[in-house]
Amino acid sequence: MNTEQITAADIIDWNSLGDIVASFEKRGLEPRPSMGAQNERLLGIGNDEYIVIIEAKPDESADDYQPESTSRHTHIVASEGYDRFTFVSRIRSWEEQKRGNVKYQQMSFEKDALRQGLENEAEVLRNINAIQYQSSTPPFERVRQGSKRALTYVRNLI
Repeated sequence: MNTEQITAADIIDWNSLGDIVASFEKRGLEPRPSMGAQNERLLGIGNDEYIVIIEAKPDESADDYQPESTSRHTHIVASEGYDRFTFVSRIRSWEEQKRGNVKYQQMSFEKDALRQGLENEAEVLRNINAIQYQSSTPPFERVRQGSKRALTYVRNLI
């Protein structure tokens, strides 16, 4: 599948859930318009797995939207009027594997930082562009499969 990169200019133009969905369609993700709540859009990443894009209410933060489902393991939370974006991924703890403890990884950035040439802009874009159809399994799955790229992905999200 041929995919395009999401650019800083794309992100600067994110002013609605539809704008974010359109950017991730370039990465090969498939919109699921019939699924999700009013303030959510779902993107299929393969085999009944989804990324959920959420518009946070004014009094809520990304911490209010931690993924609880293994099929919806990553949330992209737009907050502060589409000026702040937080990627929240659900992972299973290696230390507590038998108990089923769940941990969350977050990566946040602000739109203004991209407008001003954020010093880690390349890292942010690399993490975003790592998400594509049938390759965005939860980071813990990629680590279990022994992928060096997955280890880098997990480290970058922490």
